[in-house]
Formats: sequence, structure tokens, C-alpha cells
Amino acid sequence: MKKKILMLLSAILVVACILGITGCGAKEKRFSKAGMHITLTTEFYEKELDGQTAYWESARNIAIALKESYTDALAENVTTLSEYTDAVITINKIKNAEVYTREGKDYLYFTYDRSVSGKNFFYLATTHLYEADSFWLIQFACEAKYKEDRVELFLGWADSVCFGDTEYV
Repeated sequence: MKKKILMLLSAILVVACILGITGCGAKEKRFSKAGMHITLTTEFYEKELDGQTAYWESARNIAIALKESYTDALAENVTTLSEYTDAVITINKIKNAEVYTREGKDYLYFTYDRSVSGKNFFYLATTHLYEADSFWLIQFACEAKYKEDRVELFLGWADSVCFGDTEYV
């Protein structure tokens, strides 16, 4: 009996290893909204969020996108990506935000923490300029306790952002 249980457990372990090696987990998935395209994972699903252009959620992460045309109130006196980023930080009362340029990319980013409904969240916010017509604020968030593991993941997702009429620009 012990031998059968041991063999069964060994078989389960082998199957689990094979599934792990073949990448049975979350795979990349392309999402598009209002001319913006982003690669997240198959764990994400789209939901509606008032006041936002797009909102995607998974079990542990969220991605939020806001498109603001050049004629929007925020952008009226804003002409550069740096000015837009500063305006976003000021309007949202984000304290001590340091703005970074992503090397080799055309966006700026900053991080901040915020408490929502009694939970602490970590945000990595990116700002983008789509020269055709708009500024974009794209934010990634998770519970603050996961922040150290998420920065590079969030930046990788931000790196995938592109704009245009076709999904595969």
C-alpha cells in the first residue's frame, strides 16, 4: 500500500513538473482600448471603472488606463510629457514622487503607495504621449506587501504599450 501511494505521489510530482516546464501558467495576452495596446497575461480580464478609459484586473494585480486628449482640462496648458506627469502628481496629491525616465522607452514613471478601503496598495504609474491626439496615464497596482516583486513586472508591461490603429503596432 505504501508503495502504491509513493508511486502515485511520484507520478503527480512528475506531471506537475512537466506542466510547470511547458508553461501551463499565465501566458501573454494582448489587450487594446481606444488606440492603446498593452501585453499583460491571460490572468487578466477587462472590467469597467467609471472615469477610466480601461481597467484590467487579475487575482493580484490591476492595470488602469486613462486617455486624456490635448483639449481636456488637464492638458490645456500642458504641452510636454514632463508637464503632464507633474500635473498628474499635483492633481492627485502624490507626495515625494520621483519621476524616472525608462531607459530606451518613450515614457516616464513614478511610484507611490496609497491606502484604499483599509488596504495598502503600491502603484507604478506611467505617462505616455501619443502624438496623434493624447496623453495617457497607465497605472499598475498590487497590495503593498508584493511591491518588491512587482516593479520589474510592471515596467515590463509598461514597455509593451504602443499606440495606433492596429492591435499589433
